[in-house]
Amino acid sequence: MHGKPAEPSRPPDLRAKVSTLTLPMLLVSLLLAAACGRPGEQAARDVLHAIDQGKLIGTRGTMENIGKALTTYAMDRGAYPQGGSIQEATAALVPGFLPSAVTIDAWGNTLAYQSDARGFTLTSPGADGRIGSADDLVMTDGRFTQLPAPPAP
Repeated sequence: MHGKPAEPSRPPDLRAKVSTLTLPMLLVSLLLAAACGRPGEQAARDVLHAIDQGKLIGTRGTMENIGKALTTYAMDRGAYPQGGSIQEATAALVPGFLPSAVTIDAWGNTLAYQSDARGFTLTSPGADGRIGSADDLVMTDGRFTQLPAPPAP
């Protein structure tokens, strides 16, 4: 039987996961606000705050894992992977130093990577999706040099 060859399975897209989780939480928040008046509005703000905090914590964890892999790579090879993109970095790290290539943050933005082999900078554009703003998460040589202030509930 001649059929179309099976395509290899792809890991689920993190953006789809984030959207799948965020939409129901947003709907719950709106329903609470509409049904409960002022207390509902506060409950909705609390839910949205918790979602934002979860994304911040998740992105920080992703960046810490990549930072540890980069440090281990540099200790083993004598230098960080050179390049100007997260794709180049993860190509050097997977599978020996990192189990899988994670290249996006919890907001669905592509992480930025820059290295001259002596050091590296890894950046998440944060919630606004723009590099160079106050909500960026920035890691330099394995240490966070910028973390956004937690948003008020």
